[in-house]
Amino acid sequence: MFNENSIKQMFAGAFVLLILVFTYLIIKPIFFSMIFGLILAYSFYPINKIFLKKIKNPSITAFITCIITLSIIVIGTWFLLPTLITQVFDTYSAIQSWDGISFLKETFPFLFTTPQISANFEALYNTFLSSITNVTLKKLTTIISDLPTLMLKSFVVLVVFFYGLRDGDKILELLRNSLPFNKSITNRFLIKSKQVTFSVIFGRIIVGILTGLLTGIGFFIVGVDNSLLLTSLAILAGIIPIVGPWIVWIPVVISLFVTDRIYAGLFLLIYGGIVVNVFENILHPLFVSRTSKIETSITLIGIAGGLLVFGIFGLILGPLVMAYLSVLFELYNETKNQT
Repeated sequence: MFNENSIKQMFAGAFVLLILVFTYLIIKPIFFSMIFGLILAYSFYPINKIFLKKIKNPSITAFITCIITLSIIVIGTWFLLPTLITQVFDTYSAIQSWDGISFLKETFPFLFTTPQISANFEALYNTFLSSITNVTLKKLTTIISDLPTLMLKSFVVLVVFFYGLRDGDKILELLRNSLPFNKSITNRFLIKSKQVTFSVIFGRIIVGILTGLLTGIGFFIVGVDNSLLLTSLAILAGIIPIVGPWIVWIPVVISLFVTDRIYAGLFLLIYGGIVVNVFENILHPLFVSRTSKIETSITLIGIAGGLLVFGIFGLILGPLVMAYLSVLFELYNETKNQT
């Protein structure tokens, strides 16, 4: 039979469970916003630390860092977004007007042996174009209709960013006291996690962005059409291991040669092959030491799975989750060998 003490424990457990359920429901819509805010705080913490040495007030330095970051984002979006949207639609219009079937017939004539096969290819091509149109329009409509929600999530990012900068040490200490490990393993886990976080955020994300921007400078120098769009694609490619910006600038070089812009093509080929590659090969080791290096296979699995589960945000969150899992396995093996 239930006594008074067991009934109290049941009510306490039910109350805690209820609180956890409501907490989950509250955090779920803004979870990625909170994570993004923490990642921003981690990324800009070195800048905030410089201000902190001069001002000595965590709240003021965090506010200054937030204002600088917000100004860069707002100014960049204000000037670049309209151009980027225009270039996306220009590219889409060019793809629609391009006779892809004729190009395929000239390049791969062995695929078009009968009129029926040609008709099937043409139907597939037209279906592909219409699918791109529908997806593009649907995404734009969703962004416009969800603008109030987007603004609220942006506010959450900003708040978490500010408090992450100001109270980063307190958050770390709370995490240290909350992990279910002994003190030695907890300290080692935090050290290794800090290393892999630095490796993913700076060694992969920041270096990828800088390499993509450097590639974009080459596009602007030679006057490539839709340079801003190509630069955005180069940044995304630069973040992904093995792929890199070369997957963007090599086709551009080929198109320049095909359109008889020989000197522009030669310049971009030398620029991409030497300047961009040398820059990446020098900068990447500066951010990634041997102790914090993450296996390429783990990063690729994290990116692929992250994109499928979390969307574009998975480019960051996916590799981080896989890196932390790798750290846990590494610590488990070390502890097992010591016993």
